[in-house]
Amino acid sequence: MVNRPTNPSRQNTASSVDIAVEAELKSCLQQQSSVFENAVALIERLESAAGRRELGNPDSVAQLQKSLEQVVSAQQKVSTVQNRLTQPKASLSHDVRQSLARHEALLRNLINRIDQLQETFKAIQTELMPQLDFDTRRRNMQAAYQQSLKSV
Repeated sequence: MVNRPTNPSRQNTASSVDIAVEAELKSCLQQQSSVFENAVALIERLESAAGRRELGNPDSVAQLQKSLEQVVSAQQKVSTVQNRLTQPKASLSHDVRQSLARHEALLRNLINRIDQLQETFKAIQTELMPQLDFDTRRRNMQAAYQQSLKSV
């Protein structure tokens, strides 16, 4: 005796829905990968300017913040679509698994670049703090000297 599903059209619908969701997931992953790559490029420009001890574009940090907000937004889209998949991860198509693996590598690269940029900024801050303190003391001393000249 052969066990047949009670509703074969339901299985076909579920698999076609899963295929559509996989396609949507892949599209979201591609969009997020683009966002990741843009964020890494911006981080590279900041690192380059910091390495030359240039201020660079004053809006760069604001651009980085906006870029990181886009990363979060894109991740939320991916998570939403990924949660809609009804089958376990093992049943994802090979193409989608490859996209997820590539995407994971891009995410790791982005996180590493953010960590490197943070370390670069900390090193510059440590290097510049004594100079800033000296300049502040010098200005305060000059102001006090000017004030004393006025009172004499």
